[in-house]
Amino acid sequence: METTVYHIWFATKHRAWLLQGDIERAARDSICLVAKERRIQLLECETAVDHVHLLLRLGENESLPKVMSLLKGVSSYRLHCGFPELKLDSGLERFWQRGYGFRVVEPGSLAMRRRYVRTQKERLDSFEERSTMPRPSGRGIGHQ
Repeated sequence: METTVYHIWFATKHRAWLLQGDIERAARDSICLVAKERRIQLLECETAVDHVHLLLRLGENESLPKVMSLLKGVSSYRLHCGFPELKLDSGLERFWQRGYGFRVVEPGSLAMRRRYVRTQKERLDSFEERSTMPRPSGRGIGHQ
């Protein structure tokens, strides 16, 4: 049977920074559990503070829109059940933003995509460190 690997990303509603601490762990665990329960081949799952990256391997008879609706819908429901205060604190009825982005992963680039997904937090930390560094005191182009 022919399969396709997809790199998928989706965000929390309004890109709220909800994926931290217990909620982050519960979100990742919920997505992984739903995939296992429904026999969806989840190769990788990693979160950043406001979005998730997945690598999924789907067979020719599996529909990416249906799989994503299931993963996002069930995980959102479980998160709201597990953290009832989440709706009140965030003011959001839905945990995930509508839609998702995706790319088909070419067979030769699977290892690179796995590394990209696995290193989400490291790259975010590195970006935050760079963005808080003091800027050089020299003048920029066009300043006199």
